[in-house]
Amino acid sequence: MNASQSFQFRGEAAEYFRIWIVNLFLSIVTLGIYSAWAKVRNKQYFYGNTMVAGSAFEYSADPIMILKGRLLVVAILLLFSFLARYYPLLDLLYSPLFLFILPWLVLRGLMFNARYSSYRNLHFAFVGGLGKTYAVVLGLGMITPMLIILASYSLLGPVLGVGQDAVSRSGVVFILGTTLLLLFIWWVLSSYYLQHYYVNHSHYGRLSFAMMASLKQFFIFFSIAALGFSVALILFLSFTFSVDAGDFVIDLELTYTLIVVSIMLLYLRAYLKVRVFNQVWSMTRLMDAADQPPTQLMSFHTELKVNPLFFVYLTNIIASAISLGLLIPWARVRLARYQINRMTLLMHGDLDRIIADEKMKVGSFGGEMGDLLDIDIGL
Repeated sequence: MNASQSFQFRGEAAEYFRIWIVNLFLSIVTLGIYSAWAKVRNKQYFYGNTMVAGSAFEYSADPIMILKGRLLVVAILLLFSFLARYYPLLDLLYSPLFLFILPWLVLRGLMFNARYSSYRNLHFAFVGGLGKTYAVVLGLGMITPMLIILASYSLLGPVLGVGQDAVSRSGVVFILGTTLLLLFIWWVLSSYYLQHYYVNHSHYGRLSFAMMASLKQFFIFFSIAALGFSVALILFLSFTFSVDAGDFVIDLELTYTLIVVSIMLLYLRAYLKVRVFNQVWSMTRLMDAADQPPTQLMSFHTELKVNPLFFVYLTNIIASAISLGLLIPWARVRLARYQINRMTLLMHGDLDRIIADEKMKVGSFGGEMGDLLDIDIGL
């Protein structure tokens, strides 16, 4: 039996504003300590107002766990900073050390948030391995672009030292062009594989998520976005100051150019968000991996549109700026409502029976993980 259930977001701006303003005030008064409780209250509000098939999602993390994790990280950083005062060479290890532990922090955060997220009392889980996390987050996410930039810099040095003849100029153009191409390829691959890593290592009970989005489609979407960004960049660089014009005219032209370029970049952001979001979730399946071959039990359908999302982005920014930040809660609720209300859950079977069966299969599996995940890093 195939059936569909639309996602619904029932949050209201006025209701969330009360939570947001209290969170902000108490976080400031307590010098950030209350931010752990603020994080949980925010998540509980948005989870609890996200409905599908008559039930809401739940977030049940203990703020004390989040606070313990944050205090642990702060204590380590303060200790390292204190030691660096007496051993200056330790300063050279500060950034590499942070980069080295970042994938572990990301993994802990993903595991914690998944474990305390649930739907109909069946918990989610994230089971990404530490080695794969380092490969994706550190290797693909950070080291690769650094190597591309360093290699380009080492090649540009000798080329720029040749002189300003045609050969040196063509060499510079070639190296810069190659660098931009490699960075573009890295941008697409890192975006795709980070999404792939997150979705394909997520579970709902014993059901596993499987993302079947096409890498080719990612290249198409990002190519269009890169082309639009190039047009915006050319428009900005083509702005020239008139020698005879007064300062007021110059400022007016500059302001107009910046507004046009900013709107173009915001539209590109909306375009990329819609294309990637629709591609990822429309091509994500919830599988019963215990069956051979795996049985598809649920899938998703999304209908985000570029122009409406761009309008939401634009009006949210304007409203937040004019209100000096007081309309940020309204903007967040509005954005959540637009995205969630355009998602549909497609069930290839009876949802109540699927969840009941999964609860029986999970058994004590979730409880055995408890002692390993009782601290959140706070990401």
